[in-house]
Amino acid sequence: MSIKSVIAVVMLVAGALSLTITAQAQPSFDCGKASTRVETLICDKPRLAELDSELAEAYRTALRDAPWASANRRIRAEQKEWIARRNRCQNARCIRKIYIRRIGALHNEVPDSGDDNTVAESNPGTMMAICRDRAAHVFHVRAPNVDTKYEGQRTDGTHAVNGTTYLRGVEETFQCSFDNTGRSIVRFVVN
Repeated sequence: MSIKSVIAVVMLVAGALSLTITAQAQPSFDCGKASTRVETLICDKPRLAELDSELAEAYRTALRDAPWASANRRIRAEQKEWIARRNRCQNARCIRKIYIRRIGALHNEVPDSGDDNTVAESNPGTMMAICRDRAAHVFHVRAPNVDTKYEGQRTDGTHAVNGTTYLRGVEETFQCSFDNTGRSIVRFVVN
């Protein structure tokens, strides 16, 4: 094989790899319509574009698998607040960090279904979110006005999440008891 042939093959392979990398690193939005400095940075940096795409998928999954409509509304409101914080970032490092944190938070919204159809391990963040949404529904308040705290797993295998909300200046406390999987509330008690 001549040197010209080798160079031609190398150029073809490099071109194909370049197209593959570019195709894989597309953000969730049209870069041609990027309207902010942050969106432009995301389009210019393949890792940020990849994170944006991953976040979009985590967001869709969290909305799809939200246990109640109030959870869905809360996730949407938190996403709007997150976008405003993201748009205040001054550099790619800040954007990367805020994306990684938000992706983690969205993954914590829904139980992991696992790849082998086994029961997912309980997740305190998910249980607190489910309990918060149940309390918001019961007390007719917005989910951000409810505080929850994971108390741990009891000896019988159930999980306890305690919470507080304020109604017309009065503190109301409650507890959610989850089954041993941490996926569903078996008892909701207003104290």
